[in-house]
Amino acid sequence: MAYAPITALMRGLKILEAVNRLGPVRLTDIQTATGLPKATVLRVLDTLRHGGYVTMTPDGREYLVAARTLSLSNNYAADEALIATAAPILQELRDATGWPSDLAFYQAGKMVIADTNRRPGSFSVNRKIGTRVSVMLTAIGRVYLSFCEADERAAIIETLLASDDPEERSAQDAQALDALITRTRERGYAINERESVATIRAAAVPVMHQGRVMCAFNVIGLAQAVPMQEFENTYIPMLMQARERIETALERRD
Repeated sequence: MAYAPITALMRGLKILEAVNRLGPVRLTDIQTATGLPKATVLRVLDTLRHGGYVTMTPDGREYLVAARTLSLSNNYAADEALIATAAPILQELRDATGWPSDLAFYQAGKMVIADTNRRPGSFSVNRKIGTRVSVMLTAIGRVYLSFCEADERAAIIETLLASDDPEERSAQDAQALDALITRTRERGYAINERESVATIRAAAVPVMHQGRVMCAFNVIGLAQAVPMQEFENTYIPMLMQARERIETALERRD
C-alpha cells in the first residue's frame, strides 16, 4: 500500500539540504533556495537546531549543519558532547591566532571533519562538516595516526595500504612512516607544510581522554602570510594549550 508523502518532512529535508549545500547561509537565502515561506523556514530551522542537526555561526546571522548530520551517512556518529566542549575553546584559539581550526574523527580510511570555524572565502579550500580528508597528507590525520593505540594504528595502516587513493600512497614507505610517527609523538603535534594544499600550512594535536585518542584538531594558516618559524614559535604553543583545556574539560565532564 502506497502512502502520500509527509509534506512537513519533505519540507524539512529540503531545508536541511539547502543548509548543507549553501552553509553558512542566511535565512533569506534559504527562503530563496527552497521557495518556502519565511515562517515555515524558521519553524523548521528551529526544529533542526533543537534536534542538533543545524547550528548558527557565532554572530547568530547564518545557519550551517551541525555534527549530528554525520549520523545520516555512513553509519557515522560523532561525539557531540566532545564537539560541544571543544567548540568554544577552538573559537577562542581562532580569535587569538586569527586562523581557523578543524576538528576531525577517523572513519574508514579518512579523517572526517566534525566541526570547523573556517569562514567562507577565507581559503581556496573551504572544508565543511562531513568533508573526508587524507590521513597521510594532513596534519590532523598524521597526528591521529601517531597517537592512536597500536592495534588501531595497525588497522588504519592496513586500510591505507589497500587504498588506491594517491593521497594515501606514502603509507607504503614503512620506514618513512615509522619515522613520521616517532617524530610526531616526540613533538606532540604534526605538521603539514603545504603538502595537502600548496598555499596552506597546518599543525595538529590529538585530544586524549582516558588513555586513548578521541579526535584531533588543527590550526591552519596561509603560508605566504605566516612564516614557518612564527607558526612554530607562536601558534603551536597556543594549539597545545587549547588541547590541554579541552582534555581538562573532558575530565571534568566525567
